[in-house]
Amino acid sequence: MTMTLPRINSLSVFLSPARLLDKLLVVCPNVDYCEEVLPRSELEAHLLHRCRGAVTRCIKSSLGCGFQGPRSALQSHLWECAFRDQASGKNPVSEGEVSTIEIQRREDDQLGISIVGGCDTPLICTVIQEIFPEGAVSQDGRLKPGDQILEVNGDDLTQASHYHAHQALTNFLPVCRLTVYRERAEDSRPIEKEEILKITLMKHKNRQLGIKLVGKRNGPGVYILTLITGSLAASDGRLKPDDRVLEINGQDITYGTQEQAAHIIQTSPERVQFVVSRTSRPQTPDLIRSTSSEMAKLGAFSFDLEAPVCPLLNVCKERLVSFTKDPSETLGISIAGGLISQRGDTPVYVTNINQGGCIGRCRQVKKGDVLLSINGANLLGITHAEAVQQIKLQANVRNLTLKIIEGAETLDGPGNFSPSWMFWLQMPKICQTLKTLTLLRSPSGSLGFSIVGGSDSSHGSLPIFVKSVVPETPAAKDGRLKCGDILVSVNEHSLHQVTHASAVEILRQVDGAVTLSVISWPGTVV
Repeated sequence: MTMTLPRINSLSVFLSPARLLDKLLVVCPNVDYCEEVLPRSELEAHLLHRCRGAVTRCIKSSLGCGFQGPRSALQSHLWECAFRDQASGKNPVSEGEVSTIEIQRREDDQLGISIVGGCDTPLICTVIQEIFPEGAVSQDGRLKPGDQILEVNGDDLTQASHYHAHQALTNFLPVCRLTVYRERAEDSRPIEKEEILKITLMKHKNRQLGIKLVGKRNGPGVYILTLITGSLAASDGRLKPDDRVLEINGQDITYGTQEQAAHIIQTSPERVQFVVSRTSRPQTPDLIRSTSSEMAKLGAFSFDLEAPVCPLLNVCKERLVSFTKDPSETLGISIAGGLISQRGDTPVYVTNINQGGCIGRCRQVKKGDVLLSINGANLLGITHAEAVQQIKLQANVRNLTLKIIEGAETLDGPGNFSPSWMFWLQMPKICQTLKTLTLLRSPSGSLGFSIVGGSDSSHGSLPIFVKSVVPETPAAKDGRLKCGDILVSVNEHSLHQVTHASAVEILRQVDGAVTLSVISWPGTVV
């Protein structure tokens, strides 16, 4: 009996000819622009989201621009588009939808945002953490903290590491074209009636059931992605894409996996009974974009996905540096950070080194190293001004000992070092500063943020992270909770070593005022 759903490797399966064809490698048909070779099952998503030769229209087409051509030519066209300077052509960023906008930049302009996330972090996607007042994004006025950046100037960021996303956003073009997704505030959603449906399908020999399942990247659960044309499920017509599967044959898979669902279906003798939840919510990029990698592998009956290597599993180490200096000379370093600094509470770190000074000559300290103490005087948990004062007090001492943490990043050339969000995530616990904030639930019960991570994360056992803060919700209006923050506790409940599902349940169950303890690190400046 043939099936289209994947199953664990210990089970033997018989593949239909259609499924075998899905595993074949094909060349992208847009050979003049793209040379990618990929499984046939990935081709549709590749053409839709990534192929440089895919035909697209100008984002000013609604104003009358007739451009239609390959995605690789769109950016060049936008510089010359006759409608580019018309303010009425500014697309809004709509809640609950994927939106494409363009932002005009001068050569000396920064975008003026900080970002967190990336495919090599628990957040998976790249998210705007802060928007700075003088930058191009602030002047444009359409983006908000919490917006996910899916693409910049044709460069797909849905599969990009944090550093790749930073590099792509830093590259200067006069017109910065961004594709973004903004989560919808629950308060502003129309009242939806959630339907719980029980649907039974009978198996037939030599005919596929035809259901593709997928997991959303920002949470547990199994969803229907598509129904294969001509299959039993498609012909029956009652199951729909984006239905969440709650039970199969009486077994609860509310927090289950695709493997578990496939195993139950494969071992069902004659009939498969589904209990599904259906609402009118739109598909989000977490579901749409899963087709490009995970679902293609699902279609090929493969669950041998290599767990991504997560830099968060590395922790920077302490060491002592001792040197002798002339009492008349300074240390020859510049520092930044400290409590209540411009970008939040961080340890004090080295931003620049005078190579002719005593620290420069000893060559044991580099830009990006964090200063813990100097001659036993503590530099942790104090303001920048207090740290400068402590260092000046040692100016006349001949023998000096610095306790430092070797930074995960450095800067070899001239200029000041600026740490990334990933830099801070690799700091040991002694460098973390807890902040506490209290939120009141909205009338709908929403706090206004989503979470990822947990002890069962695909990256290994990780803390609970704030993935996004939704505009116009209690968390966004309060302003202190940021994307990329680490949740330590909720009221009296510790979130140390809890699964993602347990953290969701804790947040759902707490009533009234909700007090959060968080660790907040500044994002990477673009």
